Amino acid sequence: MSAAPLLTRGFVAVLATQSAFGFSFACFFLLPKWMATELGAGPLEIGQVTALYGVATMVFMPLAGSWVDRFGRLGFLRAGIALLGLSALGFLWVEELGPLLYGLRFLHGVAWALAFTGAGAVVTDHAPPERMGQAIGLFGVSMLAMNALAPGTAELIADRSGWDWVFWLSSAAAAISLGLSWSLHETHIAAPDGQVPGLASVLGRRRVVWTFAIIACFGVSFGAMFTFSQPFALAVGIPQVSSFFIAYTAAAIFVRLALGPLADRAGRERVVLASGIAYGLAVLGMAALAPGRLAWIGLGFGTAHGLMYPSLNAVALEDAGPHERGKVMALFNGSFNLGWTVGAIGLGVLAEQAGYPWVFVVASAVSFLGAGVLAAGGAGRR
Repeated sequence: MSAAPLLTRGFVAVLATQSAFGFSFACFFLLPKWMATELGAGPLEIGQVTALYGVATMVFMPLAGSWVDRFGRLGFLRAGIALLGLSALGFLWVEELGPLLYGLRFLHGVAWALAFTGAGAVVTDHAPPERMGQAIGLFGVSMLAMNALAPGTAELIADRSGWDWVFWLSSAAAAISLGLSWSLHETHIAAPDGQVPGLASVLGRRRVVWTFAIIACFGVSFGAMFTFSQPFALAVGIPQVSSFFIAYTAAAIFVRLALGPLADRAGRERVVLASGIAYGLAVLGMAALAPGRLAWIGLGFGTAHGLMYPSLNAVALEDAGPHERGKVMALFNGSFNLGWTVGAIGLGVLAEQAGYPWVFVVASAVSFLGAGVLAAGGAGRR
């Protein structure tokens, strides 16, 4: 019996919408470099700005998950896209570390929570259950591709024409995404009894909560790599930092396309465990950063993340019904951002006191902790 088709018209349309959104969002992966070079920010300030984004996602992810399950997907998806485009333009007026910068970065978190949750719910609605891991992987690819294209393009534009053009570019990409979203059709179906299961229905499952705890551990490491690798690279004499994003993205896309069905066939938890160990090793490698190594570290990190994230996400979704998928996707991503936020605050203080290498030593230890929790049976216990 052949597998149900995955690349339907609706599925491809949401991937296109999310690709343009991902480009707009990924332009701000270079925010630490902009803050360090244009505003004279140190690791503590960079960590605080990053943490505000994380706080916003943590607050709004659960809300967005409930909203998209109760009221529909597309309204919140479009609201998030529009908010990202408008907040990108707001950076044209940022001239110093202050309330405007912090407020705009907070809005980025709100925009991400709304758009990612809405689009993710549409994807899970279109995906056959037996191909859920592959579907989530392709959904990630639609944004991962932009993680290389956007920072590389933004860094080139910033060097040649100034950072204002980067913010215009981000806003334009959001406008394209908003236009593409109108090719989508609402996939939300109201619960037969008019009631949608609440957050307690998700949080009451020990197995699901364990996956949230594990992804939070990996979120700490991800935040360390995306927040502090740039100022660390500048400090060791690497002026062009986009090579990390390009290598990371190329590796993550390759494994998701070439090995997309692996987790669904070989066992999702097995893949998470192996890739989680690789995750910790890649983060530890960043502690020994030197000229010529940045792209290689990005390659290893992208390989690990490209396998780990969709596999663990599929584990979390295994028992979720159609009226719970938005909440599970939201809480999973919110847990990831919780780790990112805690890491950005704590590791920023550590970088200020002990230097950047210790940031990655500690972050790698947290990754190994997440893999250890999985190995101990946490995610598999029902």
